[in-house]
Amino acid sequence: MNIKDSTNSLNNENINNNHNTNSTNPSNSHNTNNINSSSAQIPPSSSSSSLAPPSAIRQSQSHIPKQTSFTDFNNCHNPYNEINPFADTTNPNNGASGSGNPMSKSGGLSKSRSGSQHEIELGSSSSNLKKSKSMESVEFITEPQIPLYYSMIKEKERQREVKLRKRIKNKLKKNKSKTTTTTSTTPSDSVGASPSTIEPIDGNEKEPISAIDLAQHDEEKKSHKHKDLATQTSDELTHDHVIPLEELVVKLKTNININDPRHSAGLSREFASERLEIDGKNALTPTKPIPKWVKYLKEFLGLFPLMLEVGGILSIIAFGIDTETGKDNLYLGIILWIVVFLTCTFSYIQNSKSSGVMEGFKKLAPSSTKVLRDDDLIEIDSEDLVVGDVVIVRAGDKVPADLRVVASHHFKVDNSSLTGETEPQTRSPSCTDDNPLETQNLTFYGTLACQGDCVGVVIATGDRTVIGKIAKLASNSKPQSTPMKEEIEKFIKIISVVAFSLGAIFLAIGFGRSVEWILVIIYTIGIVVSQVPEALLPTLTVTLNLTAKRMAKKNVLVKNLLTVETLGSTTTIASDKTGTLTQNIMTVVHLWYDGTIYSCNSLTASNFFNSQSATFKKLYQIAALCNRTVFDKSENQDDIPIQLRKCIGDASESALLKFCHQVENVEEYRDRFPKYFEIPFNSVNKWQMSVHTIGDDGEFFMVMKGAPERIIKMCNRILIEGEEQDLDEKHLENFQSSYEHLAGKGERALGLAYLPLDPNQYPNNYIFDMEEKNFPTKDLVFVGLTALMDPPRPGVPEAIKTCKEAGIRVMMVTGDHPLTATSIAKQVGIIETDETLNDIAKREGVDVLDLDFSRGSSIVIPGSMLDDLTHDHWDKILSLRQIVFARTSPEQKLIIVEKCQKRGDIVAVTGDGVNDSPALKKSDLGCAMGITGSDVAKEAASIVLLDDNFASIILGVEEGRMIFDKLKKSICYTLSSNIPEAIPFFCFFVLQMPVALSGILILCIDLGTDLIPVISYAYEDSETDLMKRKPRNVKKDKLVSLRLAIFSYLWLGCWQCAAGFLNYFLLFRDYGYSGSDLFNVSSDYFKEGADDYGGHDAEKQVQILNEAQTAYFVAIVISRLGAALSCKTRIVSIFQQGFGNMVFNFGVCSMLAIALFIVHVPGVRTFFGCTIISYKYWLIPIPFAVFLVTSNELRLWLIRKYPKSKFANLCAW
Repeated sequence: MNIKDSTNSLNNENINNNHNTNSTNPSNSHNTNNINSSSAQIPPSSSSSSLAPPSAIRQSQSHIPKQTSFTDFNNCHNPYNEINPFADTTNPNNGASGSGNPMSKSGGLSKSRSGSQHEIELGSSSSNLKKSKSMESVEFITEPQIPLYYSMIKEKERQREVKLRKRIKNKLKKNKSKTTTTTSTTPSDSVGASPSTIEPIDGNEKEPISAIDLAQHDEEKKSHKHKDLATQTSDELTHDHVIPLEELVVKLKTNININDPRHSAGLSREFASERLEIDGKNALTPTKPIPKWVKYLKEFLGLFPLMLEVGGILSIIAFGIDTETGKDNLYLGIILWIVVFLTCTFSYIQNSKSSGVMEGFKKLAPSSTKVLRDDDLIEIDSEDLVVGDVVIVRAGDKVPADLRVVASHHFKVDNSSLTGETEPQTRSPSCTDDNPLETQNLTFYGTLACQGDCVGVVIATGDRTVIGKIAKLASNSKPQSTPMKEEIEKFIKIISVVAFSLGAIFLAIGFGRSVEWILVIIYTIGIVVSQVPEALLPTLTVTLNLTAKRMAKKNVLVKNLLTVETLGSTTTIASDKTGTLTQNIMTVVHLWYDGTIYSCNSLTASNFFNSQSATFKKLYQIAALCNRTVFDKSENQDDIPIQLRKCIGDASESALLKFCHQVENVEEYRDRFPKYFEIPFNSVNKWQMSVHTIGDDGEFFMVMKGAPERIIKMCNRILIEGEEQDLDEKHLENFQSSYEHLAGKGERALGLAYLPLDPNQYPNNYIFDMEEKNFPTKDLVFVGLTALMDPPRPGVPEAIKTCKEAGIRVMMVTGDHPLTATSIAKQVGIIETDETLNDIAKREGVDVLDLDFSRGSSIVIPGSMLDDLTHDHWDKILSLRQIVFARTSPEQKLIIVEKCQKRGDIVAVTGDGVNDSPALKKSDLGCAMGITGSDVAKEAASIVLLDDNFASIILGVEEGRMIFDKLKKSICYTLSSNIPEAIPFFCFFVLQMPVALSGILILCIDLGTDLIPVISYAYEDSETDLMKRKPRNVKKDKLVSLRLAIFSYLWLGCWQCAAGFLNYFLLFRDYGYSGSDLFNVSSDYFKEGADDYGGHDAEKQVQILNEAQTAYFVAIVISRLGAALSCKTRIVSIFQQGFGNMVFNFGVCSMLAIALFIVHVPGVRTFFGCTIISYKYWLIPIPFAVFLVTSNELRLWLIRKYPKSKFANLCAW
């Protein structure tokens, strides 16, 4: 049976069985009495109308809409509305492919030539991508473009939310035995079956499926309060997907063209403005922020603050037990709490600033939506949408509100953010389930369109959307950690374990050596405090705050600031070409037809081609009709030059539209050739096709455009001087040479072809079907080429040069022709050689993979080769530094990223399209374009370049390296004080020497003299060679490495300790004590009540000890000046770096100022247990500080001089 016969047969079947066609739910097939009672009142266009007789069909042909380009119309208005009652409603494929519905796999327009609407339900395609075909292959590929994106390791990120999603679904699938009563918003005799009359199967009554909380509903029932139909409540929302479309149109007070939803009038601008004032913005109400006082208190619950707080409490308790000898405990406890208060306050202030900057990022990237208002397609801010708006959603967009789908074309959405489902979900006008989360005719606010397109009417906005109702539950999910954050937390835990372990060890030694318990407590607390880098977290906070501000100035949106450090570790950047390396501002610069290349200047009206040529007219027809882009009607652009007018569509089609509009008004031209069926362009097929008619009743003809090598393979004839000729070798050679000439200039060529369709084979009522492929894909007539120029972005060549200097390989991964990609790659500097390995192979007549790769450093790999590459081939290719991958599919981009990662590369991927999103998500760091980028790409990326400036990536790389550099310097300097602070207690407990440094003075160093210098590293500029270093090896070069520990502990720490003990012993020597006199004396002497020793009584001994501790403290402070300068740089000299960091300069001066204040101010010195000492003890440590700086400069010079030597490997931290 042919298509026409089967259609007639199906029509007769529907005429005889029209009693069940009003139902949009399988369950309603049993409710025939209720449906029959209302069927007589349904107008002819309603869902329950039977198919008109043939005579009526013939009479209605003059009322065919001019243009229709979507596949699926609402099931409620479809004569083919049979639903298999035995089908599994959870699977959209079941019941869709049987004989009962032969047109269930539509890919085209469901519009009959008779004016009646034939629904062609979108079936569910396989979710697995096919491997890409070779460039010569033109086999029709119908698989979705990016299914791998939704089945990758992304699943791990959502495991924490699975329970939450199940709770949401369970709430929407409550016990079916509960009784519910719903209020109808239309009279009982309204069109179709109203929600209040729909009964469940088997007599089981169902609860409203989206009633998360029925309290509001009960209140409304009691009060009988009437509401504006546009104002959605949670109960009303659940029925908007089951009621007939005509009833929904009346309810929402909108205007939808049932026959051709894409050409609906929508709301008027005035009415939309009024409704916006009533309903408010289409935005979720922000979750109630955590009170500032709660955030402030949380700062006191960090691990480091808790350690200090416990120490403070223990000190105060010890003082309470022994008030006579435990005064130091009181002072220590007070100081510890003061320190906790100051550091937590500082961290809170800095975190508040950083949060403010990140909140400001959200305002920099507003989303826009394509909406039909006053019969014009315009683009508005998504927040300005209102209920009743008719919107168009395309692949790559984020769904702007809750929508009822009224027409679709192979439309699939990613509902993972709402339901946790990782596979794309089919969406069509058919109501397949009572549950709004399960039915196919609803799409939800915040979900992502990943394939196809649709027309939808807004049924809920803002907090009235499904996601708005569960926002509070969803907001409880925890943010994902980052490698840098995990490394910092690991370091904190290690340091804490070390601190407590040392404390426990010395505690045991102290009690074992019969030391007074009060002293054991005091000094144990001092040991623990000395090991805690209290200033590390404030330093991290300040660093990230400054990074956020710099990123904001450069229009770089960072979802998590710690991910910037990953960008600093990047070894490979895989960049898309169009819109990333180029401006994505296309213009038509050349045409090729009649065997000749014609030049055209699309910026003016003067063109160098004959617009009266018969071949050009056909070329114009294809370029104008096989084009989905329109001019933006949101504002009057009549007085604006054509090339400067805003368009709604992609850059390539915008260029063709503007070019064609200069020749003839495109909108009027399109009206003369209504669109009947369409297959949009995708990166798998690499072509776009549409079927049109000549007038409303004319014959069909097909137009196609796409990759020239794909289009030419579908043709067997070529149009020359308006006459069709056989596509022989001569024409093919002319085509190939012209194509290579245009592509070699970096121009993007599109092939154009057409085919008149035989009216006997394709009659007026023929239904085209994408799944069945019942349309020709061969024996077309090739017309010519259009060549578009997309110039490189300014600053991109410089940015790529900087990347290469930084040891980062930049690869191009594009879907364009290899010659075009090669030309652009040479212009931006990705390829720096005049001759690639491909050129050598072509010259020698061998395969490029058989060449010795040592003969060149650049290569261009077309996607057709990727499927056949072996592991060895990949190793050879990825060993090169100049690589271009051309004509790649989304799956192949993903494979390229994975191959690089398997080699140990840290891969950053840049892109802007839906086809880039799998690679963006799989990469270590995805960078999406903010202006030209799709919502899917932005969602998958970690960083969004709001101004689409590729050069901003360099800023991110530098900032990432600076974050790592600054933290490393801060940690190195902080740890260098641990040795001089811990050794005095070791000598006290083990050697029983008088303690050289009290716990209070340790705090004076860590949180007094050291605090500002440590934080000042966050303000340090990047070292001059930072962007010339190789990327760090994340597996080996850790934040705290063995080399850093050796340099900090054994070099800086030991020299500081030496300076301190030199002062310590010299001071005791001034009072007649030799070094040997100080061993094994701490238990009996140098404390209150001690016997005379060395000719000094107990009071004098305590005074001498205070002076010795002061001398030790002063020596540590002064020698740490040298340590601070030694940690200022890692590679370059401090004199090269300069002293422009005024915070650091102030910190160095503050070290001396604080030491002088503690030692010399009366009262203060008594509080801290210090006393005035001779000036010579201030001078003795200076040589140690100078030595540290001098020796460090020598170390850095040797590292720079011999970067690959063993010395550099051992001493560079």
